[in-house]
Amino acid sequence: MAVRNKSTRLYSILGAHFAALLVLLLSIVAAPAAAQPLSTNAGRVTLLGLDRILGDGMSLFYSRGAETEAGFYATEVEAAVRWYRETLGWAGSVAMAVLSEADYRRTTAIPYPSPHAEIATGFIIIADHVESHPGFDLWDIDTRAINAAWTFHEIGHVIANDLGIASANLWVNELIANVIMAGYVRLERPQFAGFQSGMPPRFAAAGRYETLAEFDQLYFAMGQFDYLWFHFHIAAIADHLVSGSGGLTAAVDGLHREFPAEARRGRESIAETLERLERIRPGVTALASPLVDG
Repeated sequence: MAVRNKSTRLYSILGAHFAALLVLLLSIVAAPAAAQPLSTNAGRVTLLGLDRILGDGMSLFYSRGAETEAGFYATEVEAAVRWYRETLGWAGSVAMAVLSEADYRRTTAIPYPSPHAEIATGFIIIADHVESHPGFDLWDIDTRAINAAWTFHEIGHVIANDLGIASANLWVNELIANVIMAGYVRLERPQFAGFQSGMPPRFAAAGRYETLAEFDQLYFAMGQFDYLWFHFHIAAIADHLVSGSGGLTAAVDGLHREFPAEARRGRESIAETLERLERIRPGVTALASPLVDG
């Protein structure tokens, strides 16, 4: 692709945008626990004075007009939290919000309707509707089905943080969250499996970038459209990791062994990350081969 041949120029052009976004993302995932309310997504949502649904291990704020969607996701999240606790021995809970576009803009600089998790507070934000996401018209997946999968993915970030699983490679961190999502969907919510079932055919040739190295370099600065193009690939790899014997439990044990947060290394080459993943379940390298420099 032309972008690949001009990668140095693109990195220079996007460098300033990436630096600014990185500061934002770091504030999302590393804000001090005792921060003032306006310095975190969780605090800003609280100050909006929204209605809230409380459940077992789950607290969900929602925008005015999003009552129906909030009820749907509250039911799904409560069931997922219960299952993750029983399956992984995780003792955490989920605090989140289902927001309209206007409330999104009041709360976070991440563009609507991209979901995201604030690891320091455990707070998750999802959109009330996702049809406006760039590329949605090419996915051929029901809006609730993909947004529910994304919600489980964001819960995966929170669980991975609580369990001490992390990598300096951004693509690996997204894979870890997708593994936690995929394990639950496979066994409990197969109706939401579109996200992890492979690249949607009409979206396959749409990505402007080609490699996981570019994903690690640019991350969300590549834009919502391309970010999701990579995520469909990464979710399919995650599905492979949980489809072996031992399912999600074995995959999470392997991820903790290969990517313990307490021994987090500097960013590794894509080949090194694939070697680690091969030790969890062979076949990852073959699946990732279209995204690796030849």
